[in-house]
Amino acid sequence: MINPGGAQHPVPSLLLAVGLTVLSGFFFTLSHGIIRHIGGFGISLHPFEIAFFSNFFSALFYIPFLLRRGTQILHTSKLLIHVIRAFFNAASLTTFYVALAFTPLADVTALALAGPLFVTVGALFFLGEIIRARRWMALSFGAFGALIIIRPGLEGFSIGFLFVILSQICAAGSKLFAKHLTRSDSAITCSAYVAILQTPITLIAALFVWVTPSIEQLFWLAAIGVLVAMAHISMVQAFKFADVSAMEPFHFLRLIWAAAIGLVVFGELPG
Repeated sequence: MINPGGAQHPVPSLLLAVGLTVLSGFFFTLSHGIIRHIGGFGISLHPFEIAFFSNFFSALFYIPFLLRRGTQILHTSKLLIHVIRAFFNAASLTTFYVALAFTPLADVTALALAGPLFVTVGALFFLGEIIRARRWMALSFGAFGALIIIRPGLEGFSIGFLFVILSQICAAGSKLFAKHLTRSDSAITCSAYVAILQTPITLIAALFVWVTPSIEQLFWLAAIGVLVAMAHISMVQAFKFADVSAMEPFHFLRLIWAAAIGLVVFGELPG
């Protein structure tokens, strides 16, 4: 079957990739809701510390795989690419968590819908993916929606918006490297490396704002780590079945999850 706007993929593989992408978006959004719950400057845990603990608990998530398969799941011929991707992903994660401390969940998620545009442009130039008119049209609507959220000229520009855009640029780099790595490494290998390598990277920033978390906060941080780990595995596995740019429009569903969580849990009514 010809995937509209992209390369050829069998129907079962394409549907599986879509399902994994939607599942990944749900896990990520759920983790962002928890971050919104426990984050905030001067009140609770700093976003830098949340980023560290989410990576730490994500890394622990892979211990059962290491015990069952040994270090085989860490076998790779592209360690340098994994390290570079970890820096991109750590920057994306940290800036996004900072944005959540400043901005309502639904607004952050809506503005992040501009991210697929960065990924698609990157896939065109760096991965050689063919991007056809339908896909460009879908992504353009997403970018236009992000402008509606920003409302240029009508309201003051929130610092949180700037952190979201920076986060999405870094996330695009991480996804492009992930797609490249899936050609030789498994989804578990790619996800384990990013969690393990990000932990010391984010620890450095966290040490400057360190506050010892409570038992309840540790519980929520562990939940974030597990959700992020499952989201990463789902996302990278989807890249094995479809072009990275083909899956980007399905991330728009994250706005539905974010709006629902923001309304029910935080009483944040979307504009």
